Order: sequence, then structure tokens, then C-alpha cells
Amino acid sequence: MISAQTIQQIIEQDPELQRFFVVDIKVSKDNVITLKADTDEGITIDECGLLSHAIEAKLDREQEDFELEVSSPGLTEPLRILRQYLKNIGKEVDILMIDGEKIKGTIAGADDAAVIIEETHTERQNGKKVKVTEKNTYNFCDIKQTKLRITFK
Repeated sequence: MISAQTIQQIIEQDPELQRFFVVDIKVSKDNVITLKADTDEGITIDECGLLSHAIEAKLDREQEDFELEVSSPGLTEPLRILRQYLKNIGKEVDILMIDGEKIKGTIAGADDAAVIIEETHTERQNGKKVKVTEKNTYNFCDIKQTKLRITFK
């Protein structure tokens, strides 16, 4: 059976493919490989095809039969890895914390352990409503799910 690690290594070791990053790899018992990949600029259908052909060229169908599906993570799917957070700095997100708390804000930064979210809320100051913006840090281990907020402006 082909492993997810084998697919990951093919991408990481080929200089032509290093602009791609793996968001998710699943390999079924029947060797159906589902790969979700992206680039920092976004991935096109043609790039998915290029990635698929490059991976297939490194695997031997004579040794082991497989099916390979390569796609983008999709706009409505949750962010899964640090590189997705970094790619989406400045974009609005909805975060669901493990404890059920919901957070809405803009990604201001991220590192291996946490994401920084810029949140805006209204406060009363001197009898007037004032918008206040603050940056808060949320550890990835406390986040259940982060999704990009789709807005039509």
C-alpha cells in the first residue's frame, strides 16, 4: 500500500514541486489517494494536473495499482496547517474554539503554536459607542476549527 508519507516525500524532494504544500493526504485501503494541495498564491486546475502527473511518474503502477485525486482544499473547508494561516493573513475568519466559543476577526499573524486574530468590538466610552480593535492570540491546541469568512463587498 502506498503511504501518505511517500506522497509527501515525492513533493518535498522534487524541486519542481516544492512550491506546492500538502494540506491533507488520505490513502484508502484500495489505494485511492486523495491529495489536497495548495500554493501561497492559490492553486489552479492546471497546477493540480501537473502535480498529479508528477506524482504518478514517481510511482510504479506495475508494482502497485492506485488511483490519485489531486484538488485544492476548497474555499469552505477549514484551515488545517500553519502555511494556510500564513497565506491568509489579512483575511477574515470564523474560529470555533474547543470550548464552544466563537471568534470572528482577521488573521494578523501565526506561528507554530498560535494564531493572532485582530478583533473589533463596540464599547461605550464617555457615553458614546466606540469601535475598539485588539489583537488576541489563540493557541492551535484550543482551536477546533477555523474557516475563512466569505463576504461579498
